[in-house]
Amino acid sequence: MMMVFKTVDTRGLSFFNALNLATKAFKEVKVDGMLELIMDKKKDFTDAFKQWASSKGHKVSDESGVDDALIRLFIKKVSRSKANCSKM
Repeated sequence: MMMVFKTVDTRGLSFFNALNLATKAFKEVKVDGMLELIMDKKKDFTDAFKQWASSKGHKVSDESGVDDALIRLFIKKVSRSKANCSKM
């Protein structure tokens, strides 16, 4: 079942485990849907996830620090055709 919005909590995971979990979850999100990543502030993978999403042609919204312990990052899934057009 494809979802419009999905949340993945990566707190406590290594980067590679977090990336694997996010990649699997992102496949379940519909085009124009949103993936929310919750990350540890002390293990700040924000830049790495922004680079990962941008390399796939998806849009990254602003991250927000909810409190001193976590960061929320939102990634909007863009169709491959839209992503390819924006690279031209």
